[in-house]
Amino acid sequence: MQPQDKTPRNKTGLVLALSGGGAAGLAHVGVLQILAENSIPVRAVVGSSIGAEIGAFLASGVPMDELEKLATTMDWKLTLQLFMPDLPTGGLVSGRKIIDYLNKELGTHNIEDLPIGFAAVTTDLETGEQVVIYRGGLVDAVRASISIPGIIAPYLIDRRWLVDGSVVNPIPFDVARGRFGGPVLAVGVHAAVRDRARRHPPPSGQWRPRVRQLLRQPWMKRAGAMQVWLEAQLEDHPKRRGVDSPWTARQVLDQVMAITQAEIVRLRAGTSPPDLLLEPDVGDIGVLEFYRGYEAIAAGREAAQDKLEKIKALLESRT
Repeated sequence: MQPQDKTPRNKTGLVLALSGGGAAGLAHVGVLQILAENSIPVRAVVGSSIGAEIGAFLASGVPMDELEKLATTMDWKLTLQLFMPDLPTGGLVSGRKIIDYLNKELGTHNIEDLPIGFAAVTTDLETGEQVVIYRGGLVDAVRASISIPGIIAPYLIDRRWLVDGSVVNPIPFDVARGRFGGPVLAVGVHAAVRDRARRHPPPSGQWRPRVRQLLRQPWMKRAGAMQVWLEAQLEDHPKRRGVDSPWTARQVLDQVMAITQAEIVRLRAGTSPPDLLLEPDVGDIGVLEFYRGYEAIAAGREAAQDKLEKIKALLESRT
């Protein structure tokens, strides 16, 4: 268990646990908007993957309107610029462009100096251990936590190669409680908490033609890994097609990962459950479909609004 945070900060407010989930994680912004609009304070946030990224913006004091702007101005071209393959690493991309983006938007901060408590959950690629980063550079912590296996290369911190925190803890509500106490409000948009019928939807209508357009580019032949990954995104899940065709390798891996993470969430909830879990209906928003920010935010707002009275009750119990 990680040591409890003892940095002097405001002790009034909720502790948030924000899940991974790629672009669907932009729903976290909608939840934060509802909390802010109703003057519900947040004293700490713990996140895995994009949950760590959104949490970092909150903890560093980025105004809510700026956070919404960042979440809604990411079009598909900018997304691909960040995820274009560069060097043969442990992923499709090295992550250098992502670090440049984070440095520009987040700035230079050390976690221990933030006005709101913060921790990012990552996974040690070699040992399989959960690694919670609660001190040091904020950008480094986020970069490590968002290292989606096979897409973004592992990140080296203190001689440990770290990958996405969702591998071992999709919704880190137990880490949030262990480090900051309660009450813990968790937000889950990861495949582990989505409806099984929606876990493997085909890409949205907006994404398909753009993928095909990219695959026709001459330079794509030099980016073999990216080509294979994009082609996999065009494949419908066999159950959705209503046929008995074989599963593709990518679909099998995705399904196994979803099953595993669902079991991880169940087991962790059995020992240290959140006080309240929100599950925004993010539908078929894909991992890299960041251009669908408005949809994700709307889903987060709806989920938080529906449980607003329960959220207020959590705050009152803390007081």
